[in-house]
Amino acid sequence: MGDESPNEHKRKRNLLKHGGGGEESDEDYENVQLPDSVFIDSTETSFVEKLFREGPVPPQDGLYGIRNSGTKTTKVLVVWDVSINKARNYRLFEEGDCIFLEAELTFPNLPSLIEHYYSHPLPQHGSLCLQKPYSL
Repeated sequence: MGDESPNEHKRKRNLLKHGGGGEESDEDYENVQLPDSVFIDSTETSFVEKLFREGPVPPQDGLYGIRNSGTKTTKVLVVWDVSINKARNYRLFEEGDCIFLEAELTFPNLPSLIEHYYSHPLPQHGSLCLQKPYSL
């Protein structure tokens, strides 16, 4: 492991698991393509929940969209949690060239953050992972 932090080691291990071995660069994270429909033009979680519920099938665990924040200039990741039958909100923080949900684990861009939470539970939640982007 050398002088890498545990998070750097975890991130490299993740890259290898997702077929991004070889030379490490930010491009290795570009595997997740986010459809335009995942960006929902609203600041209200209730609006996003309504969209999720009005889909052709009941919302599945880990269905997600990204809305604008009502109070900040940032975005909010909205994720459907079947166990509570409603959406959970996670503010997307941006600092310098990084984006993150929690300061201990940063990413070079939004697709890499999304990819990570497909295989790792979201912060403060034991099992909820991203599963499917919202689509029209």
